[in-house]
Amino acid sequence: MLMPVSMMLLSILRFGQFFSEHGITLSNAFDKIESVPLPFGFSIQRQPDASPYSCDQNYTIELLSIDPLVMYINNFVREEEIKHLIALGKDRFSTSMVFAGSDGFREVLNRTMRSSETAFLPKEDVVCECLTKRMQSLLGNVQHAEVEALQIVKYAMGGDHYRSHTDWFDAPKFDYPIPGSKDRTPKPSNRLGSIFAYLEDDCERGETYFPYLPSVSESADGRKFALADGDTGLLVRPRRGNAIFWNNLHPNGTGDERTFHASLPIESGTKIGLNIWSRYFLDEVMVGGD
Repeated sequence: MLMPVSMMLLSILRFGQFFSEHGITLSNAFDKIESVPLPFGFSIQRQPDASPYSCDQNYTIELLSIDPLVMYINNFVREEEIKHLIALGKDRFSTSMVFAGSDGFREVLNRTMRSSETAFLPKEDVVCECLTKRMQSLLGNVQHAEVEALQIVKYAMGGDHYRSHTDWFDAPKFDYPIPGSKDRTPKPSNRLGSIFAYLEDDCERGETYFPYLPSVSESADGRKFALADGDTGLLVRPRRGNAIFWNNLHPNGTGDERTFHASLPIESGTKIGLNIWSRYFLDEVMVGGD
């Protein structure tokens, strides 16, 4: 019994001597243990902390139309954000619906009009909050207090598509007012700004087509744009990470019919896009104000 105890005491003394020689005390042992070679042949490596998510983003803009305002945004969504959003929406997809009914706000299934899958993302998600702020920053002096929950849409091979439509509603939709307002009665609103960002571009065709907007020139980047038949309309190719922005409404709050657009059928592969819509409350100032 005395031999094991003596061996244990000897080992403790050797450890004490080792720590003393290297200037290690109990107060700083855990700070130094990751870098000091231990006497029994291996070292302990501390796992680096994961870098915190940063909302910062650097993107560039190309003006495609001044009236109505349409912009192409390069690198609007970072690669890490794309992967996060696709994973977040993976188990939330359901068949896409369209608005119908006398009031225009009843959702119905119409696969002739729209064939795709949709996933609504939680507003409180850190990346969703970031992209909401990114759009609000882009809008600047235009009313941008409210942005809808982000929506992912997935178009698969076999002809998934969305026929020509507008993002704005034929009649104002009554929603709760700008957050923080003392008046909590529903107010008339409509969709003012639209961003459609491409999260997956592993597909053939599936362009976003604006039949009433000016076409790009023949020298335009063929990875991002295509010439429509007869050079009529704007044809935007899916390009992962990039996005297109357009203004839906005239200054008087009515819908701009020039913003009709369609998602052309997918011939092969998959296209995944992200919808971000800002809301305009009709009894508030559209541009400027407090």
